[in-house]
Amino acid sequence: MSGVEPPMTASAAELSASKRTILMAGLPCDVYGLEEIASLPTTAVSCLWLHHPRTRRKEDMADFAMRIVSDWHQRRKDGHSTRGLIAVIFDQRNHGGRLVEQRANNAWKKGNATHAIDMAGAITGMVSDTRGLIDLVDGYVAHELRGMKEGGWDSDIDQHLLLGVSLGGHSAWQALFAEPRIRAAVIIIGCPDFMALMTNRAKNAELSTYSAEDKGTSFLGSKDFPRDLVQACAKHDPKAILFGTNSISKKPSEEEQQRLRTVLDDRIKGKKLLVCSGGDDRLVPYSQSRRFLEFLEGATKTWYNDGGVVLENKVYEGVGHAFSEGMVEDAVRFLLDEVASGPPGDGRGRHGSEERKSKI
Repeated sequence: MSGVEPPMTASAAELSASKRTILMAGLPCDVYGLEEIASLPTTAVSCLWLHHPRTRRKEDMADFAMRIVSDWHQRRKDGHSTRGLIAVIFDQRNHGGRLVEQRANNAWKKGNATHAIDMAGAITGMVSDTRGLIDLVDGYVAHELRGMKEGGWDSDIDQHLLLGVSLGGHSAWQALFAEPRIRAAVIIIGCPDFMALMTNRAKNAELSTYSAEDKGTSFLGSKDFPRDLVQACAKHDPKAILFGTNSISKKPSEEEQQRLRTVLDDRIKGKKLLVCSGGDDRLVPYSQSRRFLEFLEGATKTWYNDGGVVLENKVYEGVGHAFSEGMVEDAVRFLLDEVASGPPGDGRGRHGSEERKSKI
């Protein structure tokens, strides 16, 4: 995670997008795309949340934010769309402007004995912060746009998307399972199975709590991965939400399918996701995600093919722990297609229809 370089290409370097830093609920948030929205007729807005990697900061996602906002703004002008797009970035907990102690962002190999706990806290914290900001972002954006757009502002944010890289990829997985308003996500070199990821990392770090005799089973519940962390995973992490500490069912029985269907319906029904993994990634190996992704792919093609879940799973051969240009291109394609097919703005503004009122 700490080894991820911010993606940058010649084409991205030539692009630009407006940026305003807005204090939202006590968090400085960089918002890209407000001036672009103010310059064109807009009836609805899509909001893309960007989660940065471990040891990085919100500014490291700026190039991608400018790339996607600029691309969408050009598409809007060419296609006469009335949908706007903003990208919002804020620092992970204990990162960037929120840094308290650098040690807590380090791994076991760099002397941080509480690495697993710190990682889990960062992930769930980022999800919690994102959900809280989703509650409030529309009001903050409307306040800014009223002062920028001639004739005022009377539209809504009606679509939320998410992209996360590395640590941000882990939080993107959890946010997708936790927040109903996030309808699509891109996971870049992230993992849906925190227990498997940390067990593998404990093995590589040669921790005394990892035993090859039981293939790491006893690591869960040890001092390096305490029991309360196991319980927290069962609440928040995709694999553990579905299977706990048990192995992933390749061919679940009809009874098991019914149990899993209930959880999937509650968590991700109708959602879309693009998962991008490096084939040579040693820090977040694809092997730690493969079983879960194979389960999800199999389910969406067979017994859960009526759930409306769309999964695009891509492994980039020869790519290590990086947000590669190929991943950037696929992420931009996926997200812009989602924005283009987003809920149509009804033009009724912030008061909305009677149906909208009834949901508030």
